[in-house]
Amino acid sequence: MRGQLSLHKLMWWLTNQSRLRAEREAIEVLSAEWFQNPNWSVDNQLILTLSFEIVITRGHYFLRLIYHHTFPSSPPSIAPADGKTRLSGHQYSDGGDLCLEIRNDNWTPDVTGAMMIESAKRLLDAETPGDDGALVHAPSAHDFPENLSLRSDQLRFYVSPSTRRVMTDKNVDGLPIEVGIESYNGKTHIAHILTISAGGSGNKQHLAPEVIRETCPVYDGFVFETEVSTQSLTQFKTLRALSDLLGDRFELKLDSTWVVVLRGLEGDLKLLCHFKDGEDLVSFTTVVAPFDGNRSGIVPADINDKKVGIVGLGSLGSKIAVSLVRSGVRKFELVDGDILHTGNLERHDGDWRDVGRHKVDLTAHRLRLIRSDVETGVWKSAIGAQISSQEASNVSFVLASCDLIVDATANPEVFNYVAGLALHHNRSLIWGAVYAGGIGGEVARARINKDPSPYDIRTVINQYYETSDETPPIATGRGYDGSVGEALPLQATDADVSVVAAQISALALDALTDVEPSNFDEHAYLIGLKSGWLFSGPFDVRPIVVDAPVRNAALLSSETDIESEFIQSLFQSANSETSDTDTNN
Repeated sequence: MRGQLSLHKLMWWLTNQSRLRAEREAIEVLSAEWFQNPNWSVDNQLILTLSFEIVITRGHYFLRLIYHHTFPSSPPSIAPADGKTRLSGHQYSDGGDLCLEIRNDNWTPDVTGAMMIESAKRLLDAETPGDDGALVHAPSAHDFPENLSLRSDQLRFYVSPSTRRVMTDKNVDGLPIEVGIESYNGKTHIAHILTISAGGSGNKQHLAPEVIRETCPVYDGFVFETEVSTQSLTQFKTLRALSDLLGDRFELKLDSTWVVVLRGLEGDLKLLCHFKDGEDLVSFTTVVAPFDGNRSGIVPADINDKKVGIVGLGSLGSKIAVSLVRSGVRKFELVDGDILHTGNLERHDGDWRDVGRHKVDLTAHRLRLIRSDVETGVWKSAIGAQISSQEASNVSFVLASCDLIVDATANPEVFNYVAGLALHHNRSLIWGAVYAGGIGGEVARARINKDPSPYDIRTVINQYYETSDETPPIATGRGYDGSVGEALPLQATDADVSVVAAQISALALDALTDVEPSNFDEHAYLIGLKSGWLFSGPFDVRPIVVDAPVRNAALLSSETDIESEFIQSLFQSANSETSDTDTNN
């Protein structure tokens, strides 16, 4: 019974019979000279359909008008009655709907099916062949999106902006290339040129991230310039045709898999692949990427050479890393000793393919998939854990080399350590946390020469917490040390984590680009995502004003002569050992 009721709601012609009468009356007055043999019916899904014929000079057309269940909120469609025939250049595939003057983008509920039929008649009239018999295409009111036209093309050759630039060079003829072909669900296959070798030198220019090699097979091939027109490039589907085109410029090997990219007269590209022992060539549809401008609004030169250290690559840190690399940051030091478990998939940026891997490894992998020139230092370690002094020293050294340190652990001990590191080595520090229960989060920053000490800022934040009569929320950071406990994780949704991660990323970019004036007026913010604790509801943000001295860059002590003799002896000893070694060698 419930199914029948829901079906009745979809049957507009049953629930809106006044509109049904109006539709029938409008169609009944169409001219019998060209509109003939109307026949109403419903199909097995109870969709109302009208089959009819249009008779004009050009010919006799059997069509059907389909009133979808969404009518009159969307237009009906008109298609060939047999569902196979190509009637017009303005048609969505063979047998598909005619693309008429009235479409989804300009439809209004007062348009009737009769108006659609008249539109179909005008389209067919306009395309009546001329005296020479050539087919005439009616003018187009809009362009069918190219992306939609690719829906049935399962073999695609993606030409990235960097590939486009290289392929416009006059000296690419005969250059070796490597092509990776990625497969999705065993149906869609995307080919990318990974490298192209400069003529004769053997130096490879990378046109796509090298990490793609880990996910797909890679084939060798060549680029060839041709005197072939763009339209003719699509005709090369056999080994004989390719052999006739290239002659002795390329040896066709039947016992191996290889690719060739043909460049036509107009600069268009066509990728052909021969699979081992195949009889013919496999042709890929070329998809050309646009030369898009900078989408982030950040000048690459401002952050390209800046290095960011991220401590904690859990749900918060992984999202921050991905956000920063998308914005143009390309140098990272990643520190975390934890492993991704299935429960982490609710909030972490990783997926099932990463389960069991260390979070730093999978995050570095994702960064390399996003940006081909990213540089990542990976440290499967944990600050404060029982590790060797040498390992702790190595981690401290690389973090101290960063322009900015991000603490995404929500761990007070870690904060104390990295805050001290930032102060001692004159580095800016940003930190944050997501509150349990998803009520919000905390973000803060301490820039060198601009903000107070991170300790001062944290003290004021804690004082702000104490002003509330309610117990402050707990940060969700847990498991940073890599331990796997039985305690239940603190709850927050992926959306909650994403909001806080986005704001930390924004603070990081503001600090890296050294914006003046800063986009952020205060040193810390408490961000409310729903009603609870201090927050009255979503988007209730509490700025934290810290009235403390700005920390300046730490200066070397002026007491440089107290141990000068001893220090000088160390250098003399080192020089002596070096001299003896050189003599022995």
